[in-house]
Amino acid sequence: MKSSWEILLQRLEEAVMLPVFRKFRVGNLRAKHAPEVTITTGSARRLFIDLAVVSRHDAGTGIQRVVRSLALALVEQGGVEWDIRFVSADRRSSYHTIAWPDVARIVSREQMKARPGDVFLGLDFSLDTIRRYRRQLAQFRKTGGQLWFLICDVLPIDFPEWFSPNNVVRYKSWLNTIAGLADGFLCISHQTENDLVRVLETRYGISKGYQTCILEMGHDLRKSLVDTDATDMQDNTTRFDLKVPFSLMVGTLEPRKGHADIISAFSDLWGRGSNHRLVLVGRSGWKVEWLCQLIRSHPEHLDKLLWFDDVDDSELENMYKACKGVIIASHAEGFGLPLIEALGHGKPVLARDIAIFRIHEELGVRYFPEKAARQELASRIDAWIQEVASNQIHVRRPGGSWASSARTCLATFSISSDLNPVLRFQGAAS
Repeated sequence: MKSSWEILLQRLEEAVMLPVFRKFRVGNLRAKHAPEVTITTGSARRLFIDLAVVSRHDAGTGIQRVVRSLALALVEQGGVEWDIRFVSADRRSSYHTIAWPDVARIVSREQMKARPGDVFLGLDFSLDTIRRYRRQLAQFRKTGGQLWFLICDVLPIDFPEWFSPNNVVRYKSWLNTIAGLADGFLCISHQTENDLVRVLETRYGISKGYQTCILEMGHDLRKSLVDTDATDMQDNTTRFDLKVPFSLMVGTLEPRKGHADIISAFSDLWGRGSNHRLVLVGRSGWKVEWLCQLIRSHPEHLDKLLWFDDVDDSELENMYKACKGVIIASHAEGFGLPLIEALGHGKPVLARDIAIFRIHEELGVRYFPEKAARQELASRIDAWIQEVASNQIHVRRPGGSWASSARTCLATFSISSDLNPVLRFQGAAS
């Protein structure tokens, strides 16, 4: 956990740092820690994957499903060309190898040091550890390693009012760090890539010297399971009657997710006599105490309005299978994983009409106006429910997979090495 003292220091740094100085500082870091070696290697390259958060505390969020799914897929797709190792860090120890997902497996707890050609992938959302051990990462790059980071969105920069002040500060400090060190960024959508490029230019004055790659997200929840046999997911693990029709909302309760709009619209439908249930899945986030109270005090709570804040992937899989459809009401997203997960299960989706969701229109997604009033939204939901009930919506499953994402990722690391005038690689161990 981040100490209050560290948060205070970051707040002061952000408050006093003028934009021109921030740009100078990041530019200087990039130049100072550039690689200094030219090498040729015939051995398997090492890929160190950061799991500093998910290996210690898996909260089951969408980001962590992405982390788990990609980490497991990278191991499967690495082949003989890559020696894949998972790493973590904490207050007492810098980045070192760990056993994951089989924590009982014995591995040598070695501090992470680069050989020329190695790659560090900041896959986890490790805001604090990345900043805390930035010198270790800088040395990793300086001795011939590459540093890549997964970017899910830049929303804390663009919409800080949606997040807790401490998390905004932590995010900015993390972005300051990786902007000064990264060789490349893996983005979860074209929009995230565009937003990142814009922020790097406007906030840090960086327009070149790094690469970006878009990873197509997978949708198979079974690929994220680390403790359960994915072929043996039981249908009796859900805590409510799946046979009674319901619509599903998946995602942390936070201001930008739009839960209140949907609850308000459903309240209108229930007032008209509708028996269609609304099931919410997601832990309580930030700035939503009022929303949690609204849910718990709602007349239909525990009947037509259900909220589960501790659902694991196996139970969520069963909910996706059983629901009539999925509602996505976010005001902004870097991608919107529940949307693609729903389509992957062949389920109709009703989404807020924003650009990041419009790209899935041809897969059968329906939309409600971005700023729909309560009665209009209730009418749109009711019409959608009737469409779903009469099988009028043709859903096309997306074609992406975590395996293809992992292959894209590994190919990108190889291509980036070929493009780097300092590092050249020939062959791989067989």
